[in-house]
Amino acid sequence: MKLIHLSDLHLGKRVNGYSMLEDQDYILKEILSIITAQSPDAVLIAGDIYDKSVPSAEAVNVFDEFLTELSEITPAIP
Repeated sequence: MKLIHLSDLHLGKRVNGYSMLEDQDYILKEILSIITAQSPDAVLIAGDIYDKSVPSAEAVNVFDEFLTELSEITPAIP
């Protein structure tokens, strides 16, 4: 069984006042490319998805887009 494990994404993180969200969006798109190329049996997403307990709308949108695209490239588990 082939798994891809993602954790500690911390979407919406700011470093010295600089938003990392654009870079995080880019990396999530790269991860989608890896998932497409590797065809794993499952993708496990665990822990610290957002950087704050109440994430920004922008961070939620980035993760929602990622999950939507992920659902389009991975088959449903019967």
